[in-house]
Amino acid sequence: MRRRWFSRLVTVQCLTLSGLTLSGLPLAGLGLQARGADTVWDGVYSAAQAARGEKAYMRACGGCHRDDASGGDDSEPPLRGPNFTSNWEGASVAVLYDFIATNMPRTRPGSVPLEECVDIVAFLLKLNEMPEGTRELTTDIKALAAIRFTATKPAR
Repeated sequence: MRRRWFSRLVTVQCLTLSGLTLSGLPLAGLGLQARGADTVWDGVYSAAQAARGEKAYMRACGGCHRDDASGGDDSEPPLRGPNFTSNWEGASVAVLYDFIATNMPRTRPGSVPLEECVDIVAFLLKLNEMPEGTRELTTDIKALAAIRFTATKPAR
């Protein structure tokens, strides 16, 4: 299962590096769409998890993406704002989590513990003004696959 996710992520990474975004891809064909009703706007992380994620981000990500997540000098993308949110639009949170877990940091891919990777995802959701809740994201890829990343709050 890990290899299947990795191969999909390599495809996404190559397309992203070439300037394409997830929002323009047929996500269903790649198996990257979220399968559940939850979105990142449903309070899927806790304040405590985002705080842990901020510490992990500063250690593992801030050096390249900057402490304020505005992007780096060597074309590292910003991790906050419309460029970030539109890039992940329609994907499941599992894709973002697995991308971080298997590809980051670029100098030591896969070196960040999985628990810290999911905390970093929580921090990125907070940075992008998605609401906190009382539950925490887990490292369970199936649970994360049930949460859809949307740039704007869906009308309900």
